[in-house]
Amino acid sequence: MRVILCGKNDSAVHCLEFLVERGDQVWAVGTRSDDGNDGWQRSLKRAAARLRVPFDQPANINDAGFIKRLADLRSSVLVSIQYDQILQGPLFEAIGCPCINLHFSLLPRNRGVAPIAWAVLRGDRETGATMHLMVRSVDAGDIITQRAVPIASDDTARQVYDKVAMSAVEVFKACYPFSPEQLAARQPQDPSVSSYHKYGEFDFSRRRIDWSRPVGELHRWLRSMIFPPLQYPEVAVNGRTMAVARIGPQIIGSSATRPGVVVAVSPGALDVTAKGGAIRICEVIDPRAPSATFHDVVRTVAVGDQLA
Repeated sequence: MRVILCGKNDSAVHCLEFLVERGDQVWAVGTRSDDGNDGWQRSLKRAAARLRVPFDQPANINDAGFIKRLADLRSSVLVSIQYDQILQGPLFEAIGCPCINLHFSLLPRNRGVAPIAWAVLRGDRETGATMHLMVRSVDAGDIITQRAVPIASDDTARQVYDKVAMSAVEVFKACYPFSPEQLAARQPQDPSVSSYHKYGEFDFSRRRIDWSRPVGELHRWLRSMIFPPLQYPEVAVNGRTMAVARIGPQIIGSSATRPGVVVAVSPGALDVTAKGGAIRICEVIDPRAPSATFHDVVRTVAVGDQLA
């Protein structure tokens, strides 16, 4: 079978390895940001070189010349896994094979960007991975199959991402070899229960904690922002900006003081008031002293201190 695999990160690498092991002919298409080095995720470019798979990084996958190159491959299927460009109508029409996307949510919920963060922020109890046919509207095509994963009440976005990434590989393997019978059995999405998020709607650059938010909402926001090594929510402790790396369960109860006030300090926790309760901070990182322990960072913090 001939497969065009567009994507990035561990999930795409796992699927590439799976295809090569089965003797398929694969042409990999990577993102422009993939420099061939493994980081917190493995590089598809590096994996393609190791497996001797043809690899390309088009500036615009929808360029007419590149579409012709794809069409000339006469592939059985194109699969996109976390690829960062939106494939458009002319590509679908010219390529001559089904174009399938592996999206990190339970469609039709959380179409678009940052689906993991939105699932945590909105308080969803589950999310998952969905294999669907690509159409002109983003993430709106018929569903081929999907698999759910639970979201625990203390899961961070990174923890949920890791669970969904593993599920995505399982979904890919379950769909292989993308038979006509399986594709014909796909089911349309219900637009009445869909949600869509565009780029920039979740502003990951605004990391400072707003203690005036309702405690449940703030707890979900903190969890949605904890995604090592890419980002953490931030708090000012004694005039120094710290990254919040882990929180405990939200503490519900009427707050007797203004938001952002320390109400309890222990060797492993710092309780800070929010609207209607408190948030328990269990781990912080000092960028200027990354090896410092939690106790080292908060040892000068006392009950009654106001955190910025």
